[in-house]
Amino acid sequence: MKKSWLILLCLVFGFTAVAVSAPIKVVLVTDIGGLGDKGFNDGCWLGVQKAVKDFGVKAKVIQSYEQEDYVPNITNAAEHGDVVMAAGFLMTDAMAKVAPMYPKKHFIIVDTVVKAPNVASFLFKEQEGAFLAGMLAAAVTKKGVVGYVGGMKIPPVIRFAVGYEAGVRTYCAITGKKVKVIGSYTGTFNDAAKGKAAAMSLFGQGADIVFQIAGQTGLGVIEAAKEKGKGYFAIGVDLNQDAIAPGRVLTSVLKRVDVAAYLGIKMVVEGKFKGGIYELGLKENGVGLTDMKYTRKYIPKKVLAMIEKAKKAIIEGKLVVPSNEDELKKFKPPKSL
Repeated sequence: MKKSWLILLCLVFGFTAVAVSAPIKVVLVTDIGGLGDKGFNDGCWLGVQKAVKDFGVKAKVIQSYEQEDYVPNITNAAEHGDVVMAAGFLMTDAMAKVAPMYPKKHFIIVDTVVKAPNVASFLFKEQEGAFLAGMLAAAVTKKGVVGYVGGMKIPPVIRFAVGYEAGVRTYCAITGKKVKVIGSYTGTFNDAAKGKAAAMSLFGQGADIVFQIAGQTGLGVIEAAKEKGKGYFAIGVDLNQDAIAPGRVLTSVLKRVDVAAYLGIKMVVEGKFKGGIYELGLKENGVGLTDMKYTRKYIPKKVLAMIEKAKKAIIEGKLVVPSNEDELKKFKPPKSL
């Protein structure tokens, strides 16, 4: 009887049964740098959080503490989430192993390629943003020596280092200034003490500007520049790290992993997800420099204008920045822009 009355009420008042779908669950699996690195992992989480705000997805983080955590963490994420995002090149093998086991789940990975129909791989033209930073460093250095501290020597880090050196060479070719590039790798992305020691070593070898390409390890580079004080600078990476040590971080090379995270989730939400490779450079606003809020007073306007010309040339395809060490060897810097 009650059932009949319910049916009658639905007919009279036009009620219809609507299936309410549960929110999409997104799980970010960090690399060993983890949240709090003020760079790569934090950037990925920013993109996820924007998706939470814009699309109402649910999100959680699974922290990796060592590389052996990657497979179980990605598996756990796939078991409990609809979208799994892995932060970084070091997770390539783990993602390639786990993703095929969950063909109905959507996977997003940054900084590497995993060839599977349910994996969206986001790559960046890190070399393009680093090129601009290299030009800036060459212009600002007073000692004629600039450096970089890398974490592990993996393709994304190499692209940063190579682009940076190409930018230095280009500034020198255009202006006639002589600037030397020195660098070192720490072998880790989560040891700030090693980063600081490596930066201090480069400062001791004559550098007055050091580019950090080392995740949480690189926070030590910024600390070293802060400790050295006036006349010394770090260059940040991934996120805007200028405010970590105002006036001592010349600029930061932005790598918009937040954009990659957001776009990947957006594709799932809109039902347009497709596995494949997505590459972001200057043209796509995937890389770039900060506005140099704390250091513009050290930078001549003509230098900023030159950097803008270089940016335009890269976007238009008139200037191709090398992306690996072999290409750097063959690179002939332009003498004008």
